[in-house]
Order: sequence, then C-alpha cells, then structure tokens
Amino acid sequence: MNPGHSGVQVNLGAGQVGQTNCEKSAVMGESKVPIHAYVDETGNTGHNLFDEKQPDFWTAALVTKGDFDLNYGQRLLKTGNLVGTQVLHAKELGVKKIEVLSIDLLELLRAAQAHFFVSRVEKRYLLASKMFDSIFDSGENAAVGWHNYNIRPLRLMLAFKFASILSIETASLFWKCIMEPNKDKAMQMLPEICAMVLENVNRIPDERSRQIIGDGLQWARSHPESMQIHTDRAVVRKGHFPNLVAFTNLIRGLENYSTRWKRGIARINHDQQSEMKATLELYHSLAANASGEIIKWAGESYKFQMAAGSEFRMVSDEKSAGIQVTDVVLWLYARFRKGDQLPEGCSMLLDYVFRHGWESDFSFGGVEEAVKPTLKAIMDAPFPPAKERESKEMLEHFEKQRLSSIAQYEKDKISPFARQSRPRIDVDGNATGCDGN
Repeated sequence: MNPGHSGVQVNLGAGQVGQTNCEKSAVMGESKVPIHAYVDETGNTGHNLFDEKQPDFWTAALVTKGDFDLNYGQRLLKTGNLVGTQVLHAKELGVKKIEVLSIDLLELLRAAQAHFFVSRVEKRYLLASKMFDSIFDSGENAAVGWHNYNIRPLRLMLAFKFASILSIETASLFWKCIMEPNKDKAMQMLPEICAMVLENVNRIPDERSRQIIGDGLQWARSHPESMQIHTDRAVVRKGHFPNLVAFTNLIRGLENYSTRWKRGIARINHDQQSEMKATLELYHSLAANASGEIIKWAGESYKFQMAAGSEFRMVSDEKSAGIQVTDVVLWLYARFRKGDQLPEGCSMLLDYVFRHGWESDFSFGGVEEAVKPTLKAIMDAPFPPAKERESKEMLEHFEKQRLSSIAQYEKDKISPFARQSRPRIDVDGNATGCDGN
C-alpha cells in the first residue's frame, strides 16, 4: 500500500489531554521502563469486504510503560470474579456485566497509566485505494504521468474520483484478481476490470481527470503484463487484507508513542489467531528491521522503520490481562462509533480512552481530513506569473516523459520502474526533471 494513502492520526480526546498525561514521570527510574502493547481486533469478515453490517475493520492496543500482564494480571482476575468469570470476553459479557465492572476497570487503567491506540480501516476505501495503486502506479503504467501518481495531493484527488465510478461488481472482480494464486488467471481478469471501469469514466466531472484516468485504464487494459498485481506467495496475498493495513498503522502509532515517551518498545502482544499469524509476523519483522533513514520523496518524508528491537508474539487472551482489557475497550468503542447508547460506567471507560488515546483513520473521511490542510495551503498560496510559467514548463516536461515512456515500452517491453530514467528530486522533495533517457 502506498504510504501516501494513509489517514490522519488524531488524538481521541479534546485538547490532547492524553499527550500531556503521557509526559508525566514521577517514579524514579521510570524513564528506563520500556513500552508493552496488547493488541486485539474486530470486524474480520475474511474475503468478504462488502459486508454491510461490518464495513470497518478495527485494531486496538492497550499501551503501557512496563508489563501490564505481570503487574496487573492478578488484579484483573479479581475484577472478573465480580461477574463470575476468569477471562473477560466483551461479547460474552455484554453491556450489563461490563457496566458492573466499569468502575474497577477504570481504576485499573488509572493505576496503570494506560494509553490506547485505535486503528480503523474502512474496507471499501481499502479496496478502492488498492485498486488505484495497482492500476495507476506510474512505475508500471507508462500512460500515467509521474507527477499524477507520486505527488500526494494529485494522487489522492485522482484516487477519490476513480473510487466514485467503481461498482461493487468491478471491485469484487478486482479483489478476486489480486487474491488469485494462478498468475495467468489473474492477468486475464485485469483487461475486463479496466473495461468495466472505462464504461463509467464519463461520470467523472472534469475533463482533465477523465483523460488521465481513461488513458491509464486503456493502457493497463492493453498491457496487463506490465502491472505487478500478482504474487504466488499466500503470506503476501494475505497482506491485501484490512488486518495488515490496520496493523501497520497501529505499529506506526506505537512508534509515535515511543518517540514521545523517549523509550523503546519491548513487546507487542497480539491476540492469538492462525489465519494472519505468518503475515503479521513477517510485516512486523520488516518494519522492526528496516533502515531508520528518513526518505524524502515528492515533497513527503517517510520512515519505514517502526518498533525497532521489539518482540512480536501471539498470545491467547486467556493468558493476557492486557488483551482482555483491549477486547472490552474495542468492543465498547465499536458500539460507540455505531451510535449505540451506553450506560454511565461504560461511557466513563470510553471517556478515559478518548483522553488517553490516538486513532488512525484509514477511510475516505479520514484521508480527506488528513489532506485538507495541504490542499488549502496550495490553493491559498500566491501564484504569480513567473510561478505559472514554471509550472506549465514542468507539466510540459512530464507530458514529454510520459509519451516517451509509452513509446519506449512498445520497443523494449520494460516497465518504467525497471528503466534507468528517474525523476530528479531537489532537497525539498520537488521534482526538477529526469536523469537518463
């Protein structure tokens, strides 16, 4: 997934109360205590991304300085005894029993100085953005200008317009395509997918966007062999699921806690499951062992290393008090987002989470809010005649490169990303031309 599609990370409570609380350090030697996280998820519908009853996938983490299971496990066990259970499962407890436990749970969270991170993935946005990335990546699609895909505001505007003309039928076929283990079968589906979307291109309101999206679809339809949509590794195909996007954004949230608190992450404990185990382990390893270098690209900065040095393990919720707490909080939070009315004690629990938590919102709405300040700054900036001439010259340059790339592919059948020619980027991440042919 292109990191430029990520939603905004926002503090769940007004005034960023959680951030100020997390700076407190009253205990001698506390600054040396590493972070532990306890992760649970909800909204898993497998291959069915169109379940109207579960449009979102959620992952959440209880985040503490020190080992919550070790320090508070016995205390949570006593809390569970109040309703006759040794393991807290929110779905089984229901609102009434959670209400009985709410005061004890709230006192426990306060004692642990607990914080939270919630990662939301809107499944339809995931599929639309993944489809856009798969077809319009200028490194694979020679008919897409470099700037239209790599400059984030341009890419997002095109992606939203593209998403507006997708039907569920087309999106379903695309999902089947990227999950197909047989490469030949996957490649045979792509032209049909492009043709189905092309039928709706005229619904895009502005002519220039219709041209860019139409040209990209026509080229992908005629040259499916250049599009990198297939992988023969099942563990990588599972990376298309919302589980991984939510998990990746959650790790980024934990990395932000690590930076703010100036301490490392010792362990990420995830609720035990078999379907995504290998995929989550693989991507945690990739993130934890990536280079810590800051990469500047087209005006954006990226750091791929997250949770360096941390351990990732799958743990049964029966053996983790932290995961049980996360389960309760996430269950209540999902109902709050659906508009359910919650009793006073449950509401107090969520109020604590809002004041001590952050959320990543990977959705149409979340990404729109994330890019609004950038777009406003662009639209409000002065645009004198000299800047206009410079911009026109740059667009002419990119168009020449695009046409050259199309002609070159017809000669050598080499995808653009495999050629030596690369856009030159200045110190601010702005494109200034191309090296090579």
